[in-house]
Amino acid sequence: MAKKIIMPLIVLALLASLSPAATNPWGDLKKIYFYDSISNLGEVKKNLEKLNAQTLPHSEKIELLNKLEELGDRYYQKGDYTLAATFFNKILNVSPQDAWPMYNKLEKISRRRGNFLWNFNYIGRQFGLLTRGFNSSFILLNSFFNILLFSGLLLFYLLTAVMVIKYFKLAAHDFIIGSNSRFKISKLLLLLLLLLWPLALMGGWGFYPFLFCGFLWDYFNHDDKVNIKRIVAILLVLVFLHSLGQYLEKSLQTPRFQTIQKIYAGQLFPESTYKRFDNEMKIMQAYAYYNRNHANEALDILQATGNNYNSTLKFNLLGNIYYEKGNVPQSIQYYRQSLSLDNQNQSTLKNFTMALLKNNDPKLFLFYSKSYPQIQGLKDKVTGLQKTKFPEKILWNRLLKFSWQNFHIWNFLEIVAIEFVKFPVLLAILIMAVYITLLKRFSPALGQSTFCSKCARIIKKLSVEQAHALCEGCYQLFLIKDPIFLDAKILMEKDINRQFHLKKSLILLVSLVIPGFSLNFEDKSKAFTFLFMLFFNVFGFFLFTALAFKSIFGTIPMFLNIIGITAIVLYLAINAYALKGNHNGF
Repeated sequence: MAKKIIMPLIVLALLASLSPAATNPWGDLKKIYFYDSISNLGEVKKNLEKLNAQTLPHSEKIELLNKLEELGDRYYQKGDYTLAATFFNKILNVSPQDAWPMYNKLEKISRRRGNFLWNFNYIGRQFGLLTRGFNSSFILLNSFFNILLFSGLLLFYLLTAVMVIKYFKLAAHDFIIGSNSRFKISKLLLLLLLLLWPLALMGGWGFYPFLFCGFLWDYFNHDDKVNIKRIVAILLVLVFLHSLGQYLEKSLQTPRFQTIQKIYAGQLFPESTYKRFDNEMKIMQAYAYYNRNHANEALDILQATGNNYNSTLKFNLLGNIYYEKGNVPQSIQYYRQSLSLDNQNQSTLKNFTMALLKNNDPKLFLFYSKSYPQIQGLKDKVTGLQKTKFPEKILWNRLLKFSWQNFHIWNFLEIVAIEFVKFPVLLAILIMAVYITLLKRFSPALGQSTFCSKCARIIKKLSVEQAHALCEGCYQLFLIKDPIFLDAKILMEKDINRQFHLKKSLILLVSLVIPGFSLNFEDKSKAFTFLFMLFFNVFGFFLFTALAFKSIFGTIPMFLNIIGITAIVLYLAINAYALKGNHNGF
């Protein structure tokens, strides 16, 4: 007997869940699962199109999106790309800010259908969503600040390496041997002390490029000195930008901001905790309680903000609460107060329209439609109250204010100044300046030597004619036209050419890793500075940002692929430019 009663009840419950009257999105999802189980794809698509999740709280909406994504992935694996794309587009329609990875899946479907060109419409929309999302935009900004400083330091280190290759042999020769042309052990030990003391006192090699620049300064030509000064100035600007990034990171790590993020995500705090919140945080906490179906607690929190605190979010939530309590006239008044602060807010306009329709007073609706004509177009579209999602700018606003409700300029300047001063680059620049200023006084012989322009032997500048930087042997071979030296000249030229081509081959080999590196040996260090900063900022931003997105979201945004291709094009163009200007290139 019991079985006879239970079975009809089960059938009735199933029919009720599948009935057209059910408008709950979870009910629509059950229908989708049911029709999917019996392979009725027409009904699956029909119920998917009917699904409306705008009334769900954000946490439930995310759960719904995950289930829809699983279904879409299932149809993608089956090869039903049309239905899979329908699921992914529905996810984007429900909550585009949370669903930006769906554009990657739509792009894959486009590839499967034979479209090998990128859909720039997808890329543009996805990039727009990323810039509006807090987590994604913070990753982009933080990566930009970090790669700027890293590329500037790497550029300085590379140029210093070039200077060391060019001039260190000369500097060591002049410092140790000096004007007496005698090797001195004491000078060698002093040179080692001048070069190795940072390892003992500072425990790092990052100071060495600056130390070497100071040590070799007297050997730099005018263009080298100007370029080094330019890069040091760029580094100071980049350190300042890095200090701004550090301010944001410190603000992000404060316990108060962590609390704000938890409230934003919907976490509930006890009364003993939320009563200490500022008014904006209380509004956010009230929404969290409201979305968990604790309307009375949410109302208490809103009232605790006082009558003098007015905001669109506050009046929207008050309107929602009184609407659900059945006090529709009071709800209408709160929506009006919200619209007086922002008459273009779509969520408020939809809920205001819903309340007016619920009030069932055509004259009142007509009266308000004169002030808010948008409600005429919404009256046939609204089906329930819209759940308000906090704008991401609230998080950015609190982050920039170091989690306070108001901006404290002195706190901002203090943190930025401390981060700027304590960065090691400033100390390294000071060490370089000390070496430039004092080293010449203690060792006047520095800068007195140069290389023979033919055989690269070290010669004294004062011992050669102004027109030719040649050693005595090369002077006799190449400038004195005597048949006696012809065979020796030919042998010398072969040896010089062999060494020259070996050097060029090594430089070109390095250029395969560092595009344009050979420009430093063609008196084009200024061009290398610009081209390297351009290339490495593009390539570094692509690499580090892609790794960050992959580790956090599991998906790399499509616009980063374009940036990666741009880096490849720059790599080829820079090396082509370097070889074109290189008379010994290929």
